[in-house]
Amino acid sequence: MNEDNSLSRGFLGHWSGERSPDGIVRDLSPERNDGVYGRDARWIWFTNPRAIRHVGDRERTYVCYLGGPTGTDIVVGAYDHETRSFSMSVVVDSFSADDHTNPSLAVREDGRILVFWAGHNADALYHTVSREAESISGFESPRRIEQDSVTYPNPVWDPDDPERLYLFYRDRTHTRDATDDKYGYMGDGNLYYRVSDDGGLTWGEQTQIIVPPEGHYSMYFLPATGGDALHFFFTDAERGGDAPKWNIMYAQLRDGSFYTADGTLIAGPDDLPMRKADLEVVYDSTADGNHYAWVWDSAVDDDGNPVVAYATFPSTLAHEYRYARWDGDEWRDYHLADAGRYIARRPIELHYSGGLSLDRDDPSVVYGCVSRGDQCVLKRFETDTGGETWAEMAVTKRPIGCDIRPVVPRNAGDDLPVFWLTGSYKHMDTSQTVLRGLPADHLAGDVLEGDTQRGVDLGFDRYDAAAFADGVTVASRIEPRDVTSSQVVANFGGGISLGIGLEGEPGVTFSLTGADEETTVTWGEARANERHHVAGTWNGTDRLALAVDGETVDETRFDGPIDLETEWASWTLLKGEYLLGNGYDGIAEDVRLYDRALSTDEIRELSN
Repeated sequence: MNEDNSLSRGFLGHWSGERSPDGIVRDLSPERNDGVYGRDARWIWFTNPRAIRHVGDRERTYVCYLGGPTGTDIVVGAYDHETRSFSMSVVVDSFSADDHTNPSLAVREDGRILVFWAGHNADALYHTVSREAESISGFESPRRIEQDSVTYPNPVWDPDDPERLYLFYRDRTHTRDATDDKYGYMGDGNLYYRVSDDGGLTWGEQTQIIVPPEGHYSMYFLPATGGDALHFFFTDAERGGDAPKWNIMYAQLRDGSFYTADGTLIAGPDDLPMRKADLEVVYDSTADGNHYAWVWDSAVDDDGNPVVAYATFPSTLAHEYRYARWDGDEWRDYHLADAGRYIARRPIELHYSGGLSLDRDDPSVVYGCVSRGDQCVLKRFETDTGGETWAEMAVTKRPIGCDIRPVVPRNAGDDLPVFWLTGSYKHMDTSQTVLRGLPADHLAGDVLEGDTQRGVDLGFDRYDAAAFADGVTVASRIEPRDVTSSQVVANFGGGISLGIGLEGEPGVTFSLTGADEETTVTWGEARANERHHVAGTWNGTDRLALAVDGETVDETRFDGPIDLETEWASWTLLKGEYLLGNGYDGIAEDVRLYDRALSTDEIRELSN
């Protein structure tokens, strides 16, 4: 960089306003805090399907996630394989930041798209349907199904009846006070299903499938369709965190009854609900040398035999991926890959692996995210020996942050074989991840451009408040398309923000959060589609100021200190903290962060 030495002093970040085709935003400062750019998206792995390729009058892959302009919206996206374009529609805005509440999809025989969602242990299931076939441009008013404490809606078509749709989900019976557990867990999480005979528009009464052992948190489940049956794999979780997760277990549903893989009857309709002891054990966590386990994905091969991919936990720092399939006579279970450590930066959910997804059209192919320290890389695994041996190939070559939770679309096309999330993962409600896998991501320009749903994850815990004891400067050249709504250009640690109307006042805003309140300086003359260089500074003692095009336009008193998050601070561009809300709409160039207040002459030099 050809800069005067003074402009290199205290230089913590310089994001030039360019991004590579794979979405990496380079930090040109010595700190090298590179970021990843994309559509804010989050999901858990127990709510499916999250992506479906449908070929009708058009060839499109539909994907659903939490994200959108607020980062907490129920979103359905559509990738058109012919035009190579992506569109999205917000079904419900401001629903939840909790990734356990992501929606699921089904496509009706007439091409209309069904969407299902629920809160995390909420009092209702919701569903809606698109107004037109093969279109996400509009949806009917959501319909509500009353429940007690519901999560994880999974729609599955009956293999013999294209109008008959099952909806599987977990509901809870609260048998103990959440305050009895240090993480607030309570339960029992029971599994149910309802049936629709009109393509998902109306639903019958629920049937209880299985209950967990008394006092255990939940029976987790993953269904798959194949042959003339619905296939299920289960795990019994005492609770979350690093508490015991017991076994990989199996049952198949045919004509209202449940069977083992070899066809032995487990339970008829009048014998439900099943108990854990009724299920067929594929992997026994209590056996010598075995470990806790958690199911990740399921499929059925061309011969109608069930397949499962799952994780085990020799330790929380060394997860293992495994793969099991029924060969017609017995279960064959194999090591797939070493998975690395848990992904959550807040050390609570220590059994959250990077994640696995089976190709349901060819379950000899598995996509898995493998952790190596703070990085997690997406790989493609393939076997021609039924899982005994594996070939592997890295899908992401230069990851920034962590690749997690891959999803192979149902009926996936060759040009879009897998989606995944990339970014930083703190906890279920404070992740900042973006959607990856779309071919359209590689076709856009190289400008750092906000459209209210895209943001840049710069990672967590980069600095603490002490780093800014002597002051701070945030500067950028911006060209907003809209100056009427609240928008974030840069957010550092939740305590330092540069944006538009952050406190409800129109115009460019620079704000610092102190112990009791935010203090703001504002320039109210900003106009849409006009380009200006803006710089907010604080001298570390009392003066907070905002300069536009090199000249001070507002100043006030701020005594400090800056109140960042005490740990795991969030660092973002173009959206607010954790990529939630206040998305910036416009162009941002030359975004800079300093740990001191630049002088008037230095700011003028930058503005030129």
